[in-house]
Amino acid sequence: MAKYVITDNRHTENGTICTVTINNEAKYNSLNSTAFEELIAIFRDLKTNKELAAVIFTGAGTKAFIGGANIYEMAELTPSTAREFITRIHDLCTAIRELHVPVIARINGVCFGAGMELSAVCDLVIADANATFAMPEVHVGIPSVVEAAVLPRILGVGLARDLVMTGRTLTAAEAKEAGFVQRLAEPGQLDNSVEEAIEQILKGGREAIRLQKLLCNAWEEENMSTSIQMGIDIFAKSFETEEPKKLLGAFVNRKR
Repeated sequence: MAKYVITDNRHTENGTICTVTINNEAKYNSLNSTAFEELIAIFRDLKTNKELAAVIFTGAGTKAFIGGANIYEMAELTPSTAREFITRIHDLCTAIRELHVPVIARINGVCFGAGMELSAVCDLVIADANATFAMPEVHVGIPSVVEAAVLPRILGVGLARDLVMTGRTLTAAEAKEAGFVQRLAEPGQLDNSVEEAIEQILKGGREAIRLQKLLCNAWEEENMSTSIQMGIDIFAKSFETEEPKKLLGAFVNRKR
């Protein structure tokens, strides 16, 4: 068992569901360099799992998803070690984005700083109604960086500037209204909401979802014409497998 991270695999007839849990509840699941390295290794290893269908990413307990990066470690950083530290966060975000299956951020409490950046690169954010969100880095003398760069695309330029310059906190309802949270669970219903999303994912074709994630990433990173052409290529590529024939055939037969 990893010191800072626990993984649990649940096998279904449509694929494996892996739950990745930050195991640092006493410190609001804050992340230090060791935790980042463990998580990077876990997500990179998951990329080789052909039976994987989805990942649930969460924090232990009920108080926090991720309370941010470890303040005590950051207080000792130098210009050179600061670069190494922040690059680990970026590498983890990249590993999540490059994973071939949907990653669900299960937000069970405080989601601050690095926690908000990591959930922002997940494919689906499902939050408890009591969760809170913030980018408070300026309060400790550092800017919000790396994948905070995706926040303007999600929240809009104005709200993103507001959050990173004031460090103020959003309620889960405000985060849902702003488009950061896709699904808001009533207190005590978070796992039910996550399970509902998992069931919906498992209804899709595994290869189709893999290709869809590639396209979703391209839609965010490439220009319109490039994204459209990539979609044409990927649509054709999807018919190189038996999946469309099987699922389209089942749909047609059901209609008949």
